Amino acid sequence: MSVNQFTINYAGQNNITPRLGHLNAPNNTLAEVTAAGYLDTYIKSQGFSILSTDIIQVSASDGNQFYKPVFTAGSCRLTALP
Repeated sequence: MSVNQFTINYAGQNNITPRLGHLNAPNNTLAEVTAAGYLDTYIKSQGFSILSTDIIQVSASDGNQFYKPVFTAGSCRLTALP
């Protein structure tokens, strides 16, 4: 896993739903980033709080896409927004 930067709380986003986050993973593909559990360890180690209402913009080696986090059995998976 190679997350270069993950930002979820921008100035002025207090009490706003949905929050817009950005995940920069230039050494991974979109398929790798969206795999179940990809973000779990990183989220826990960095103390991030991701909500199911958030929208995450992902920049990966093969493109950019917007995703919604889905939580199943304590694991986070990013699913593409249409």
